[in-house]
Amino acid sequence: MESRYIKANAQVIAASVIYGFAGIFFMFIKNMAAGPVVFCQLLLGFLVLAIYLGARGKLLGVKLRRKINAVLLLGAWQAGGLLSYYMAVSFTNVSMSVLLLYTAPLYVLLIAPVILNEKISTKSLAALVLSLAGVVVVVGPQNLIPGTVEAGSGYLFGVLMGLFSGFFYACIIMTSRYLRDEYSGLEQLFLSTGVTLVILFPFMLQVSSSALLENLPVLLFLGIMITSIGSILYFTGLEHVKAQNASVISLLEPVSAIFFAYLILNDPVSTGTLIGCVLILASSLLMSLEEERKNES
Repeated sequence: MESRYIKANAQVIAASVIYGFAGIFFMFIKNMAAGPVVFCQLLLGFLVLAIYLGARGKLLGVKLRRKINAVLLLGAWQAGGLLSYYMAVSFTNVSMSVLLLYTAPLYVLLIAPVILNEKISTKSLAALVLSLAGVVVVVGPQNLIPGTVEAGSGYLFGVLMGLFSGFFYACIIMTSRYLRDEYSGLEQLFLSTGVTLVILFPFMLQVSSSALLENLPVLLFLGIMITSIGSILYFTGLEHVKAQNASVISLLEPVSAIFFAYLILNDPVSTGTLIGCVLILASSLLMSLEEERKNES
């Protein structure tokens, strides 16, 4: 039992690090916009997931049962999340984008009281303050003022896309919670990815065959390593890892993204980035602890 637990934790750790490479490898894409990249990434990942589920004899069991509207919404959230994240990476950098993505608990905190009638606890309020402070520090207070040089070059648009990616990630989290009694994690991913592919198919009309061939190695990495292998490791490992532990381990994604972006892309890591990273991740940690307390009560 202990070896299974260790293996499961190792799987979630590996998946979190793999996820951290998404924005980095997107930077190696040439002559393709975010929409076609997301479509190709998900199509390749979808095919590998189908092969994996088929090999385990589970593919025929993956079908829409109940809560169909929520599954469709999950696909829409996934499309919005990936598009906005990659656009944020294009206009800012990987480090800032991944930290803005991890403002998702902030949106969960703001939306949950409205949808679920949950009261905001003192711990949640502390997480809210930490997250907002982290965003301001990472973005830079001076860059929040329209008319600056960076803001005029699309910087603020990239920040806005990063915040949108966090919002969509929060929607994914809440919708996934709603579906977890009906569908496993891999089932949710497989079905919602099919929905996302339908939504994003028009983007493929914008891409030439030469651009596809040029970017094929990177697209294969994004599709196979991140969408399929990363997800398989994460969801199968999650079956034997406590939710709270998984929430903490998943914080490796932004940390590894910042670290490898510095090594591979020479992304600058400023003092503001490091301070903002600590504040935002501390907020995520507080929220995960609060969620665990609610589940136990």
